[in-house]
Amino acid sequence: MKMRNRTKFHIQSLNQEKLLSKLCKLVPLEEIERKNKLESSFECSYFDSKRVEKFLKNNNVKILDVKHFGLAFQCKRVLSAYGLLLAVVVFLVFYLVQNQFVLQYQVNGTEKLDKFEVVEFVKDNFSSRKSDIATDEVEVKLMEKFDEISFVSCIIKGQTLVLNIKEKLLPDEMYSTFSPIVAQKDGKITKIDLISGTANVEVGDIVQKGDILVSPYMIDTSGNVKHVETRAEILAQVFNEGSCDHYESFIQVERTGKKVEESEVTLFGLSIYKFKQDVNFSLYEVEYENIDLTNNLFLPFKLKKTIYYELEEKVVESKFEDVQDEYIAKAREKALENCENCDTIIEEFYTLRHLSGITIVNYCIVTQEQIGGTYDS
Repeated sequence: MKMRNRTKFHIQSLNQEKLLSKLCKLVPLEEIERKNKLESSFECSYFDSKRVEKFLKNNNVKILDVKHFGLAFQCKRVLSAYGLLLAVVVFLVFYLVQNQFVLQYQVNGTEKLDKFEVVEFVKDNFSSRKSDIATDEVEVKLMEKFDEISFVSCIIKGQTLVLNIKEKLLPDEMYSTFSPIVAQKDGKITKIDLISGTANVEVGDIVQKGDILVSPYMIDTSGNVKHVETRAEILAQVFNEGSCDHYESFIQVERTGKKVEESEVTLFGLSIYKFKQDVNFSLYEVEYENIDLTNNLFLPFKLKKTIYYELEEKVVESKFEDVQDEYIAKAREKALENCENCDTIIEEFYTLRHLSGITIVNYCIVTQEQIGGTYDS
């Protein structure tokens, strides 16, 4: 936006030189441009625009367009928008009035206690006007009303009354915080060293991932259930598998070496030069490359290259016996990826399945691992 207070006139008239010379004696003119025999444009001060417009009309000059620039014109346009000013004033008054009241209630930290009951108690016993709410008094009243609350803090944030509540921890809830030990992998149990808790499996059992191995309780001599923290070391044989498929015949797509390039030069996103060739390939793949041509240049020229590579399909024949060792090694590598944090490998073996031109290699690595953990881990 131009900051100078200027007005630009676009006019249509005969004898333009004589007309502009006469107008220059009346007001200073700038940026005079003759577009053709009948049309011209010029600029003058915004404060002289009314005198210029009157002069042009008195001389029967056709005004094609008038544009105003500058801070004075913008201020006049804003001040003339009475509806906008009225809306701003009404909004400010409404905002200042409603900002004095609490419109929302937020309750955090409750599990057993009903949030709706807490909010209704606060609404019934305290005003919604911010200036009338004593936060310390709200805290005291809530502690007296609800026995489940052990601590509460109250703050007013904007137009929201925030209540942070900590509930009392009952004995039954303390016990429920103990977590069971669960299987982290599928396997066969080989050793259980139980320290605390009740074991749900025995040596030799087959377990799946997620099964509960040790429960967080014990039964004393009187037959009473006592909740305890689970602690145990559980080892198992874990079967880590990996597979790889071999096809006796498959189609392989390769590049032939032929290519076609297209180039396009752009400036500010507009194409200013384009070189394009016909792509006669029946099968191809495309790569794109964008290059900035801004070295030693002021304007941001960019070059976009599109490269079409011809492809051809080849039928590849492969006998499994020739590449058997390679596919067994690939299957073993996939099986090793499943052996996390394991240093003890007990056994390794693989199996082959032949299905109408497809050979499936399954490789299994049997490891000794500790598989016990909590749900969180």
